[in-house]
Amino acid sequence: MSQIERPYKNDPPKKQNDNGLFLPQLPQKRITPQWRQNPPSFVLKPGTSKESEKEFDLVAELTAPGPHAKKRKTKLEPISKTQAAESSSKPKVSHPKKDRQQFRNALVDIVTSFDPEEPTSSQDELRRASPTQAEKNLMRYHYYIQNGIDTEHVAPMEDSWLDHVLCLIKDTLKSHTETIEKLSDEMREDYLLSVKKAIVDFVLRDLREREDETDVVLPEHRQELAVVPKPWEPRFHAARNAMMQDLYAVNPCMRLVLSLWFKHFNGLRLVDGSQFRKMQNALELKAFQGIVIKSVDAAKDELLKKWFDEVLNIFFKGNKQKFIPNNQNAKKFEKFYNCAATLMTQNLQNLGLASIEEYTHILCNSPDAIMEYQHPGFVVRLILENDGIKFEPEFADFTTVFLSVFDVMMKAISVVPRIETRLYKDGKDVPPLKPTILPEVLEARKTAVEATVQRESQAPQEFIARFDAYQHLISSQAEDEVQRFLAGDHSFQEYCAEVLKYLALKEEIEFGVRKVVKLGMFEMHCDDLIFALAKRADSLATRLLQRISRDHMETNRRLADEFEQIAERALSTPADTAQLMELKEYIEKVETVTLGELEAKLVAARDRLAFLVEYAVSTPQEMRLNNATFQWFDRMPDVLQENRKIVADKQQAYEDALKTKRERFVEDLNNYAKTLEEFQAQGDLAEVGKYLKRATALQQKLEEAQERIEAFNVEEESFGWQTTNYPQRTDLWNKLSPYLGLYQGAVKFADYHKEWTDGPYNKVDPDFVEAEVGNLWRGMYKLEKSLESAAARNMASKVKEQLDQFKEHLPLIGCLCNPGMRERHWQQVSDIVGYTIMPEPDVTLLQFLNMKLEPFLEQFESVSEAASKEFSLEKALEKMQGEWDEIEFALLAYRETGTYILSSIDEIQMLLDDQIVKTQTMRGSPFIKPFETEIKEWEEKLILLQEILDEWLKVQATWLYLEPIFSSPDIM
Repeated sequence: MSQIERPYKNDPPKKQNDNGLFLPQLPQKRITPQWRQNPPSFVLKPGTSKESEKEFDLVAELTAPGPHAKKRKTKLEPISKTQAAESSSKPKVSHPKKDRQQFRNALVDIVTSFDPEEPTSSQDELRRASPTQAEKNLMRYHYYIQNGIDTEHVAPMEDSWLDHVLCLIKDTLKSHTETIEKLSDEMREDYLLSVKKAIVDFVLRDLREREDETDVVLPEHRQELAVVPKPWEPRFHAARNAMMQDLYAVNPCMRLVLSLWFKHFNGLRLVDGSQFRKMQNALELKAFQGIVIKSVDAAKDELLKKWFDEVLNIFFKGNKQKFIPNNQNAKKFEKFYNCAATLMTQNLQNLGLASIEEYTHILCNSPDAIMEYQHPGFVVRLILENDGIKFEPEFADFTTVFLSVFDVMMKAISVVPRIETRLYKDGKDVPPLKPTILPEVLEARKTAVEATVQRESQAPQEFIARFDAYQHLISSQAEDEVQRFLAGDHSFQEYCAEVLKYLALKEEIEFGVRKVVKLGMFEMHCDDLIFALAKRADSLATRLLQRISRDHMETNRRLADEFEQIAERALSTPADTAQLMELKEYIEKVETVTLGELEAKLVAARDRLAFLVEYAVSTPQEMRLNNATFQWFDRMPDVLQENRKIVADKQQAYEDALKTKRERFVEDLNNYAKTLEEFQAQGDLAEVGKYLKRATALQQKLEEAQERIEAFNVEEESFGWQTTNYPQRTDLWNKLSPYLGLYQGAVKFADYHKEWTDGPYNKVDPDFVEAEVGNLWRGMYKLEKSLESAAARNMASKVKEQLDQFKEHLPLIGCLCNPGMRERHWQQVSDIVGYTIMPEPDVTLLQFLNMKLEPFLEQFESVSEAASKEFSLEKALEKMQGEWDEIEFALLAYRETGTYILSSIDEIQMLLDDQIVKTQTMRGSPFIKPFETEIKEWEEKLILLQEILDEWLKVQATWLYLEPIFSSPDIM
C-alpha cells in the first residue's frame, strides 16, 4: 500500500469529489441505521384504492424512472424511422453535472434535516409516510451499494494488511482472541463496503465532467515548476553528467549494493535475539557462550559467503556493463572502490551497531519492553567448597563472557575484505574493511551489561542467607562437634539422639529446600549444594551409627567371649585340687553374679540392635555375631549342668590322690634326715667344694618340701580337712644352715684369694678386699662357736686362720693397689725401696707380696695418701669439665625483628659461679701441683666465660630497651 503524502500547509485546497458528499459515512460506533430500524410504511394518503394498497416494492421503486418517465419495456424493440426522426429533430439537452449536484444537495438536506428526537405532528408523519423523489434517490443509491455489486469479482482484503495491524497491537492485548476476531471481521466488512462505494461512485461519475478551471495561486517554491521550458535545464544536465562521472555514490553498482543490503541483509544480526526469546529453559553460561559464538559465526559466514559474493557479482556485472572505471585511470579507480568500501563499511557498521544494541537489549531489558526478559535466564549453581558456598560459575565469569561477546562481534565485522581484492589479482595486500564503532558507544553498552549483572547478582547473594541455618554443616563445625562427641563418653541414648538429629537435618535439607529458584535473570540451581549438605549430614549420622555399630559389635563380641569363656572354663577338666576349687568358686560366682550382669547387657544389646536395624545396614558377619551372642544365654543351663558332673567326679579322685602324696612326703623327709647326718663326719677342707654341692642340693629339696607342705595345706583346706604342719622339715632346715654357711664361706674365700693374688694388681679394689675379708672372718668366727660336729669346727678354724694370714697384707694392698697411683708415685716408691718398681698392667698382687715390702709400709702410706688426694682433685676437675658437655645456650627469636636473644641462662650462671668457687678452692690445695697448669687454664676459661656472659647480657638489655623506640612508626 502506498503511503499518503501530507499536503503542504500553503497548497491550494483541492476540489473535493462531489460524489463523496452523498456517500454514507461510517460512524465511530457501529449501530444499525435508523432507516433500517424504522422501515417506512410508504402509505401515500388515507382512503386509497385497492390498487394502491398493494405491497410496496422497494426494488422496483428504486429502479423505476421519475413520475413523467415512460414505462420501461421488458424487451428490446427496433427503433422506427419516425422515432428516429423525432429523436434527431428534437435533441435533448442534458446537464448531468448540474443534475447530480442538485441530487447530492438534496440528499444532504434530507440526511441533515432528519432528527429522530424532534417531535412531529400527525401531518408530518403522514407526509413522511410517502417517500419523496430525493428519498427514493438516496435509497436507490444505498441499494446499489448493498445489492448492486457482485462481490465475487471484488478483491478481498489482503491478510498482510491485517497482519500489519496486528503487529501494532501490544502482546499483552493479543490474548483477547475473541475480540480480535470480531474487530477483524468489522475491518473486512468496512473494507468491502468502501470498495462497493468506490465502484458505485466510479459508475455514477460523468466522464465528460471536467474540473472547474479556476486560477490557483501557487506558492513561491512551486511557481518555478510551472515555468516551461525550465531555464535551469541545461545546468541541471551538466551537473547531472558531472555527478554521473565523478560522484560514484549514484553509480548503479552502488545503488544495487545498497538495495541488496536493505532488501536481504538489513535484518541480519550477529547475535539473533529471537532464538533466546523462544527458549523456555534457563541457559548454562557455556551453552550461552556456544550459542552466541555459533550465531556470530553463522552471521559472519552469511556475510562472507552470501552478501560478499552477491556484492562481488554486482561489481562483476557492472564491470561488464562499463559502470566501473578502468583500472588504467588509477585515480578514478581508487575513488570508485573507496566509495564502494565506504558503502560496505557503513553497512557493516550499521550491522555492528544494530547487533550491539540488540545484544544489549537481550541482557539489559529496556523499561518499555513487553517481555520481562529477552532471554530465558542463566543457570547459576550453588556448590559447597571447603567451608563456604560458592557460585558456579561466578558472576565475574558472567561479566567476562558477556563483555567478551562485544569483542567477538567487533572482530566478526572486521574480517570482510575489500571488493577489489577479489576482482583483481594485485589487490591481495589491501587491508580488509574496518567498520568503526565509537569507543564510548561500546563502553556504554559494556557498562550497562556490567551494571545489569551487578544489580541482578544482589538477589542471588542475598539468597545464600537462606542457608545460614545450616552454617554448622557448611563450616565443618558440626564435624568438630561430632568429633568431640565421639571422643567423649556418652550413653547409647545420647548417641541415638545425635543420630536422629542429623537424619532429621538431612531430611529437612532434601525435602524442605527448593532446588530451583528464579531470581531475576539468574536461575539458582541448588541441587549440588543440597546434595553436598545432605551428604555431610548423612556422613555425620553414618559416623555416629558406625560408632554405635562398632561399640555394639565390640560389646557383643565381649559378651560372646565371656559366654564362651564361661562354657570353656565350666567344661574344662581341673588338673589338680587347686584348679578344682577355683572352678567351683568360679562357677558359683557365675551363677550368682555374672549371669545376671550378662543378662542386663543382652537387654541393652537388644535395644541397640533394634535401633541399628532401623537406621543402619548390618553385614553378614555382624548378623552372625548377633545371632551367636543371643543364643549363648539359652545354652548356659546345659553348660552348668555338665560342669556339676565334672566337679563331682574330680573331687573324689583328688581326695584319694592327696592321701597318697602325704604318705610319700613323710618318706622323703626321713631320707633328707639321713643325708644331713652324713655332714657331721665331713671335715676335709680340700673336699669343701663337693660338700657345698651336696648341701645346696639338700637345701633345694627342703625348699621344695616347704612348697609341697603349703600345697597339701591348701588342698586340705579345700576339702575341709585339718591342715598338717610337718615339724620335721623345719628341724632339718635349721640343722643344715650352719653346714651350708661353712661350706659357702670356705669356697668363697678360696675363689677371692685366687682372683686377688693371681689377677692384675690394678683390678684389685683395696676397700672391697678389706670389706669382704672382714665379713668372711666374722662368719667363720660364729660358725666355730655354733657347730656341734668336731670335724666341721675344725674346718671353720682352718678357714679362719687363712683369713688371719691374709689380713696381714691388707695395709700393703691398700697402698700398692690405690687407683690414684701414677708414674710419679711409683717413682717415689722406687726411691724408698732403693730399686725400680714400675709395674706393668699384667703384674699380679702375689708378685708384690713376694717382694717383702712390709718394712717400707709407713713410707708407702704417705705416698698412697698423697696419691688419693691428687686422684680426688683429678676426678673433680674431670667432673667439672664433663658437666659442660651437654650445656646449650638457648637463642630465641625476638618478635619479628629477625634478631635472636639469649635466654634461660639462670642454670648456666649458677653452674658457672659454683665451678669458679670450686676451681679457686682446688687451686689452694697442697696436692694440686701435678694439675696446677690444667686447673689454672680451666679457671681462666670460666672467668672469661663469666665476663662474656656479663657483657652479652648488658648489651642485650640495652638493645631490648632501645629497639621499640627506634622501631616505632614515628621514627621509621
